[in-house]
Amino acid sequence: MEAKPKGWASEYAAWFDEASLVERYHLRPPYPPETFELLASLAVGSPRVVLDAGCGPGDLARGLAPHVDRVDAVDRSAAMIARAQALPDERIRWIHAAIEEAALEPPYALIVAGDSIHWFDWRTAIR
Repeated sequence: MEAKPKGWASEYAAWFDEASLVERYHLRPPYPPETFELLASLAVGSPRVVLDAGCGPGDLARGLAPHVDRVDAVDRSAAMIARAQALPDERIRWIHAAIEEAALEPPYALIVAGDSIHWFDWRTAIR
């Protein structure tokens, strides 16, 4: 496996704990609505449980939840999880942990990683 570019080192992921970043995260372009139907169509098996690795404030998790049985949404940033939990959804299980250390409940019908996969320890998270 190739080494990650230096700018993707996990130390830079700590920026997502900064309150100012969390407060402005909503300024990012939203996912197009068809994203959720397309991703949900890829969730195979039963139950249709999705793992959102690096969920941030929950944009993907929240959009996928109406289309599947449950979403396990994991993020290492306590500030992002707190923001996500501000809009509760009983179909989403919010997990504050690094994806490499999270207490997961597989099997998963689909795993998504939005804009976060570059922050993970690839050797641990992608096997």
